[in-house]
Amino acid sequence: MRVIFNERKFQAKDSFKEKFAAKLSKFDKIFDDNAEATATLSLIKDTYVVELTIFYKDTIFRVEEADADIWTAMDELMENLKKQIRKYKTKIENKIKKEAAIQETFEAFLEDEEEKDTLYLPEETEFTVARSKVISLKPMFVDEAILQMNLLGHSFFAFRNAENDGISIVYKRKDDKYGILEVE
Repeated sequence: MRVIFNERKFQAKDSFKEKFAAKLSKFDKIFDDNAEATATLSLIKDTYVVELTIFYKDTIFRVEEADADIWTAMDELMENLKKQIRKYKTKIENKIKKEAAIQETFEAFLEDEEEKDTLYLPEETEFTVARSKVISLKPMFVDEAILQMNLLGHSFFAFRNAENDGISIVYKRKDDKYGILEVE
């Protein structure tokens, strides 16, 4: 995994960067060489803020920790990253099991139908779809969804809200503020 360090308002020691990269290398068995990690190190008043964003395939992992001691912030950040990866892995496993169950149900339905090829298809309308895209709704908080939207350069972003497990859409308004739509 490639690690890029961004430093704001202070210069981190090389020993810190080496230790950070060494701790991050423990996750190499999860992420391949194509993964890119961006570590942003900031000093705000007397507090060190350590942010880590990992871009891996179509997923973005982001953790942030702040502490008066940069070494403590780094250790807490690595623990939170481990928890986030574990949570993501569990969600993926549950999704795979759920999709397999849906597929089995659908196949059983088709077997019960006498005429498998006579499924209802609506008549064409005057609307033309220029592009179709399948998305997976990742559970995340609103702030993470806004970050993801901005990172992608989109004006809206659909996601599964981690706070209420509902489907939500964040969007950028004309006044450069953000709005959120929640599905009932």
